[in-house]
Amino acid sequence: MKKNTPGRLLMLLLLLLSTAAFTQAQSISADSIKSLKLHKEILKQTTELNKQKLNLAEYQNKLVKLQGDLEKANKDAAKAAAESKDYAQKMARNPGDEKLARKAKKAAKSASSSSNKAEKLTSSVGTMQRTVSKTNDKVASLEKKIATLRSKG
Repeated sequence: MKKNTPGRLLMLLLLLLSTAAFTQAQSISADSIKSLKLHKEILKQTTELNKQKLNLAEYQNKLVKLQGDLEKANKDAAKAAAESKDYAQKMARNPGDEKLARKAKKAAKSASSSSNKAEKLTSSVGTMQRTVSKTNDKVASLEKKIATLRSKG
């Protein structure tokens, strides 16, 4: 048995070294995996951030358009209301004028229609402003989350 003792010791030494090397390789892989998972999460959050920024730009463009439409609708409603008032005053002076009565009726209908359109646009502008605000909040939240993730890595 003494003849095999150096061989056995050598074999045992090689076994211990290979086990140590394997354990070290596993810990490096675990760190690499952790780093890759963190990088993957950062990429995922960055992709979501870009998506939300694109949505925000789209919503802001829609809001600008809606505000322009609302301004025009308010001007139209004011003009139609003034015209209706003018015809109503003329009708008060000439109560029997049927032609004037038709014009006054048409102007009143136009004023009502313009007012309804302006009211709907006002509601749409409010809704779009809330959407822009919520999207801004999402963008800020994602930026904060990404900064936190980057500080970990």
